[in-house]
Amino acid sequence: MKKIFFAIFSLILFISCSDDEVNFHYELLPVTEAVVPEAFDYGKIYNVTVKYIRPDDCYIYSDILYEYDFDARNVAVISTVIEDNDCEVLEVENELTFRVQALQTSPYIFKFWQGDDENGDPVYLIVEVPVNRNSNKTANESKNTHTKM
Repeated sequence: MKKIFFAIFSLILFISCSDDEVNFHYELLPVTEAVVPEAFDYGKIYNVTVKYIRPDDCYIYSDILYEYDFDARNVAVISTVIEDNDCEVLEVENELTFRVQALQTSPYIFKFWQGDDENGDPVYLIVEVPVNRNSNKTANESKNTHTKM
């Protein structure tokens, strides 16, 4: 959390102290590895950790893309990219953790985006997590299954 605050603070400071207009865009970074629990218990909150490569110091973590697709969850890392020619190559592996509350009784299918193939089609690391049904609640009682850390 401190790293995220420092990165955002540094970006704001950089932008506010610069006389030139700072150009940036957002880009998805591929997930290289994911750590998820073997199973969820209905209603409980779990940590999901993803690893990704930060290509250079012009890429700054922005957010996690967590998109609903029926029982599947599409996941990718969103990065703010400062458009600068003086970027230092890093190729550093970073990781981030987000929380998921198991509020559906059917298995969760996580689709971690790993980039696009040569035809431009998305490639996913797919992990299925079964849900132990410890409750009489239905799968559609809540759509708020994602919370940020």
